[in-house]
Amino acid sequence: MMKRFCVVLLCAGALACEGITGPNFPEVAGTYSGPLTVTSSLAGTASGTMVLTVVQATEQLTITGSVTFFGSTSQIPAITGTINETGFFTATAGGATAAAPDPDCGVMTTTSATINFSGGTVRFHQSITTTYCGSLAFDATLTR
Repeated sequence: MMKRFCVVLLCAGALACEGITGPNFPEVAGTYSGPLTVTSSLAGTASGTMVLTVVQATEQLTITGSVTFFGSTSQIPAITGTINETGFFTATAGGATAAAPDPDCGVMTTTSATINFSGGTVRFHQSITTTYCGSLAFDATLTR
């Protein structure tokens, strides 16, 4: 009888612990802001600011925001996706189109983009090729 009680107790303990373990997604909701640098292969570097607002439901994120260059602010199209346990964001919908026309640079095509969260910081990187303006790299480290 005592053996059966111990086995039942161990099984109950294991089930209780199983409910506690599982994915542990970082809490990243909030507003992040800071400097944004754009580096052009043809024209050098320009600095601006970036603001990202993150809404979170478990691993699901919706990110909106804006960028400001030379006193002009542009909204960033909303992007949705998931965050993993290490803080890496994977987009699933929304955002800017992969290739978009620009009156000055021709077709602008995103070749890579990453968003990583760590503590109260988000790191953003986007690489773009253009028809007339060479390649562009957007880099920002923003804080909450």
